[in-house]
Amino acid sequence: MSLLDRLAPRRRFDEIECTISHLLRLPHPALQGRRYGEALLQGIAARGIEAGHVLEIGGGAGHIAEAAWRGDAGPFTQARWTSLDLSPALLHAQRRRVLEPSQPRGPHRRWSGVRADALELPFRKFTGLILANEVIADLPVENGRNTGAVGLVRELARVLTPGSAAVLTEFGGDFDPGPLDLGEHVEWSIDFRQLRAAAGDCGLTATEIPLHELLKADLSVRCASYTDLWRLRRLARCDVFAAPADQVRRRFPLLSRLLALELPEIGSPRWPDATAPAGFAQLFRALILRK
Repeated sequence: MSLLDRLAPRRRFDEIECTISHLLRLPHPALQGRRYGEALLQGIAARGIEAGHVLEIGGGAGHIAEAAWRGDAGPFTQARWTSLDLSPALLHAQRRRVLEPSQPRGPHRRWSGVRADALELPFRKFTGLILANEVIADLPVENGRNTGAVGLVRELARVLTPGSAAVLTEFGGDFDPGPLDLGEHVEWSIDFRQLRAAAGDCGLTATEIPLHELLKADLSVRCASYTDLWRLRRLARCDVFAAPADQVRRRFPLLSRLLALELPEIGSPRWPDATAPAGFAQLFRALILRK
């Protein structure tokens, strides 16, 4: 078990590996009142993809699966859901989030967890949707190539049945991979040229779009960035959530002024992290693969 396996999921995603989906995990005005998971799955469905079974690779704390079970995920609402992860702690967190003891269990409560490596999928064939949200930056890079992400594309081509699809979201673009040091580990931006080429070589059809387009996000909405939250949390207790600007100012009127919180637009290069070279709208992409 790795060091990260021993961290509580909340601490992991609040303090070490804060993702876009974690910042937008609650209903948000930038997503028309939807949770990230709802917006993502609705956006996938709007691209003509429907499936009765979803395989989520690296489901984190389980917020996307929870949105599918309890929210409006279009045709994916209460679909059969399989979570695949290397971390027993995260699989346990996902199970608890989706299968809360207080929730009724019936035929629709179809969730299962599988401990396995994304680069060695434990399936001969898979029919449905495979989803890897903000996961592939954790996969290996060698000699300037996203070898792990390319390997995953090849695995997807191996297991997907005709008519099935996969969606990969991550930060990157048409440029060489670059490192992002998170302290506990290093992530690598994705060179989407490599993934598109690998998909073509494997007989997959690839469509790439900005993630904000898939989510139908309103880029003009101002909200807390991770940088704002890091500064605010030094002096006050608050959730690591991209709270709307008016909500932050109402709850912390003095600190908002004292700390000069920026609360940028989601479309700004300074969201989610003011120290990064570009932001959510500029760097985050969705790669849709179809068999």
